Amino acid sequence: MNVNTLFKKKSGGPAVQPEAPGVADAADEESGESGGTAGARKRARRRTARKAATAAVPAVREPNPRLRWAAFNATAAAVGHLAIWSVTGDPMAGADYMARMTISVPQLAAAAITAGAAVAGWKGAALVQLHRLPGIYGLAARPAGALAAALWGQGTAPVVADAMTAIEPWGTLLAPLLAAGPVAAACWWGLDRNARAAAPPVRWIARVPLATVIVSSLLYAPGVLL
Repeated sequence: MNVNTLFKKKSGGPAVQPEAPGVADAADEESGESGGTAGARKRARRRTARKAATAAVPAVREPNPRLRWAAFNATAAAVGHLAIWSVTGDPMAGADYMARMTISVPQLAAAAITAGAAVAGWKGAALVQLHRLPGIYGLAARPAGALAAALWGQGTAPVVADAMTAIEPWGTLLAPLLAAGPVAAACWWGLDRNARAAAPPVRWIARVPLATVIVSSLLYAPGVLL
């Protein structure tokens, strides 16, 4: 006689049948599996919802930096070219100015040589310690050195013209570069470089002179090559 029968007889109630071994464990495993399946389904639904939300939001495309750079410079060049056109009434006025500058390359080169020679004469006098001479000689040493060097540079235009004739046809091909190069460098140094940290509209305005010089050179170049 088992314990349940004795308990039934004593209490007068029905005996409690013992559960078969492993039944409770199987029930727990089934509930765990059902809970895990439900959780997996919830996670799958969340992933599907996130993918749908991501697909619904259109991706923002970054503008191509090369296209942006080209548009920046092209619009600046167009505005400068149109400004010259509106003032002169000639759509090729920029190329005409470039042609005049090209003809004057020997004189422009002589002017640049004169300025460089003046600076070299000033620094050369200080380099050899002429400014340490006593009295008025020391005060006049550097100005005199700069003046003498500038007078020498002023007479170099015929030398430049002869050199360009001697290297033909390279002299004709290089003349536009020699004419436009210093002007473009001055535009970059005086305007474009100083506006590098400014707002985009200010940088665009500062780019107009440089872009105008470049487009005028490009309009003039085909005539030189022909």
